Amino acid sequence: MSESKLNTKIQKGLEIGLKYAKENGAEHCEAYGLNQRSFNLELEKKKPKHNLGIMHGLSFRVIANSALGFAYTSSFNEEDIKHTVKLAIQNAKTKKKDPDLKPFPLPKKSTASLPLDKKLYEIDADLAANEFEKMLDLDLPKNLFFLQAIGLVGSGDEFIKTSLGINVHEKGAGYGFGIGYLSTHGFPSYEFHVEGSQKFGEVNPLEVSKTAIEKTLKSSKPQTMSLAGEYPIIITPEGSYGIFGGLFSVLGQLLRGDKASRGETVFADRIGDQIAFDNFSMIDDPLRNDLMTSTLYDAEGVPTEKTTLIDKGILQTYYLDSYYAGKLNMESNGKATRGAGIFGGNPIKSPPGVGSFATVINPGDSTVEEMIAETKEGFMLKNFMGIHMSDFSSGRFSVTGSGWYIKNGELKQSVQDISVSGTIPDVLQNIDMISKERTKGLNSEVPYLRISKLEITAKKLDFKIRLGMRVLKTMIKLGIAKNPFI
Repeated sequence: MSESKLNTKIQKGLEIGLKYAKENGAEHCEAYGLNQRSFNLELEKKKPKHNLGIMHGLSFRVIANSALGFAYTSSFNEEDIKHTVKLAIQNAKTKKKDPDLKPFPLPKKSTASLPLDKKLYEIDADLAANEFEKMLDLDLPKNLFFLQAIGLVGSGDEFIKTSLGINVHEKGAGYGFGIGYLSTHGFPSYEFHVEGSQKFGEVNPLEVSKTAIEKTLKSSKPQTMSLAGEYPIIITPEGSYGIFGGLFSVLGQLLRGDKASRGETVFADRIGDQIAFDNFSMIDDPLRNDLMTSTLYDAEGVPTEKTTLIDKGILQTYYLDSYYAGKLNMESNGKATRGAGIFGGNPIKSPPGVGSFATVINPGDSTVEEMIAETKEGFMLKNFMGIHMSDFSSGRFSVTGSGWYIKNGELKQSVQDISVSGTIPDVLQNIDMISKERTKGLNSEVPYLRISKLEITAKKLDFKIRLGMRVLKTMIKLGIAKNPFI
């Protein structure tokens, strides 16, 4: 089926659902449709896997008996659509009446615009695969090995229609490549690098590979240490908002309007308070056309906007959709989201939630070199494991980081297994330096941040483990054993 015919089916299905909802007891109805296409590319042990992914379907949110109901379907059959809406209505009627529930938002047209690269709609599998496989066109240094490469070229059409007149059709497209390498210099370590764009040709596959190699070499020969106490920490941009999760992803959870309305965050009822270092400002900007998550409308069809959440350390607002904005006597700032992030989740299968689109932290007045020079003893950390286990109500975290040890204002050695604990409120208050330099990710642009003190504990690897690694490495060199890491 051609894309235009499928889009026509989706729009017809939305109209069928809206009409059926009105005729069968729904006070209001929101209909969502998706037609998403992607080339998913993967290389593992240098064996390519190329898959064409198609995701499409309809979902319906209804207000009935002053409660919300939801259901979805991947079928465009008229009877199946009606049955889906019926399930949503029944779901609503089984719930208690919600005194805070208001009608869905009224229509409002976005005054912004975002560029669309039509080439990403027309790209074929061969061209996508050829670009992707260019990442392997490099000779690797000694003791460096290819781990895995991933790629995605996607485009799609999203539709939102409501009984109150919202009628949004938004097109989007983007692509990205990522590759990882393993270093067996000393104790094995690995690094991964990802780049993406909404304009075909802006991502250079060889440069992605070169950057991943540089990062892997810089992090090679990591050591473990024995120490405990409070030390200053410099958090890299990747450590703050890395593609696989960063320390400040906890802050994003703490600023959600749904959590604030229920008192499930330490920042509830704190608007207007100084919660961070007075040079710290954080923005959510879905209208940045150079970030992968840019969009003109949120998941409810509300125009998105550039929103300052923290301005010079003072909390200004939360991430708000229409429902939680109403509960907090505030206005929606277009932060209703669908799905589960850049690389996962099916937007059809769940109702809208609250979240961020594109995080921007304003630069400071220090250079990275000055931040390192000002650190007598401490660490620069680039990633954190276990961040998903943090307490998203208090902001308390206990994670394991890796990066570099700093002594007398100099980066001394790569380190791993550094245990870091504290709370996000304390981290914000203890930021004492922010870099001029910023790094752009897929959905963020943030600087380096120095925290004046964080609780650090680390323990050197047991002697037997270190000895065992040396013996294994010698056996690999002699051809007696195979490297278990590659």
